[in-house]
Amino acid sequence: MPFKFIVFLTLLFQIALKGNILLMPLYGLHLQASPTMLGIISAAGSVMPMLFASIVGRLSDKISIRLLLIVGMLGSSTSLAAIYFIPKSIVALLIVQLLFGFFQIITVVSSQNLVGMLSTSNNRGQNYASYTLGVSIANLIGPLIVGITIDAFTYETSFLVMAIFAAIPGIFFIWIQLQISRPDASQNVVSKSFLQLLLNLQLRTVFVTSGIILTGVGLFEFYFPIYIDSLGISATVIGMLVSLNALAFIISRLVMRPLQKNYRPEHIIGGCLSIAAVAFFALPFTETIWLLAIISFVMGLGLGCCQPLSIVMAYDYSPAGHSGEVLGIRLTVNKAVQFSVPIIFGSLYFLGFFLIFWFNTALLGAGGATLLRKFNKKQVAE
Repeated sequence: MPFKFIVFLTLLFQIALKGNILLMPLYGLHLQASPTMLGIISAAGSVMPMLFASIVGRLSDKISIRLLLIVGMLGSSTSLAAIYFIPKSIVALLIVQLLFGFFQIITVVSSQNLVGMLSTSNNRGQNYASYTLGVSIANLIGPLIVGITIDAFTYETSFLVMAIFAAIPGIFFIWIQLQISRPDASQNVVSKSFLQLLLNLQLRTVFVTSGIILTGVGLFEFYFPIYIDSLGISATVIGMLVSLNALAFIISRLVMRPLQKNYRPEHIIGGCLSIAAVAFFALPFTETIWLLAIISFVMGLGLGCCQPLSIVMAYDYSPAGHSGEVLGIRLTVNKAVQFSVPIIFGSLYFLGFFLIFWFNTALLGAGGATLLRKFNKKQVAE
């Protein structure tokens, strides 16, 4: 099966995943959920990934990735479709986010490990760039579809459309045969515990950096549409502004390879985090659509290169036979952050958007400054 077709199938699923990220808070606001309840519902989507990502990663190292993808994608589709049949219920929305979080993490961890297994040391960076480029394209398409279907039909119909996007690749994987290689005895596979992997010096750097990156992405994805909604802007325009952020992600990942030839990954990430910090600082001062569009775009440029580089680093630093588990631990750290942040800042919503956005400014700025502190440009062979 061609690698590009695998990327296309994961792109379809990511449309549902990215669409849900925008749809969930807007639907919660439509149901008149309080800011605290919105934070709890958002955190619910991270509970299962936080608890099960490393377990799923370990499973993906040992059992059929194809089976995991089928279960994850079709389970995600069923979860999202439930809102269409159980409408106008905050409790149903909470349960759906819990279930969707469980099934989507099965899909995401398995997809990331599959990309690594289908790659060699020479093309792994390029393949992960292609995979994350597909994610960025989905982040462009998903919010647009959500915004349009909400305005043209209903919130419940939008959930059903996202469910269809999640189901299509799952159905394809029922029939697809994957040719992948796993580590054999000659590769000296050594058993490693969760704690040993978590405390590994190189991997710990990856986990902390990834947590900072995903905090920035998560706060933007959750609070940016809520902030824009508070300005009285329509769902279609909100979708367009979020999609502009995804367009910047695409552009940043297209220029990632030239940057990698000249700079170390940690220095690229440090520069990108610093750019995103500036955008977050300016956001609560901004109310006009064109300025919001610029900030959304700059934010995408800043955070766009970070995720694929952190995935490549995690896979490259993984002990033989533990790549899926390391990728799962990386997502466990990310989801732990995404779980806690909405609850904390949802309950502090009365203090305003300044606190929320400037917290992220400080976090991204500190992370970027740390990574750039020992900046040394790579020497490129002539």
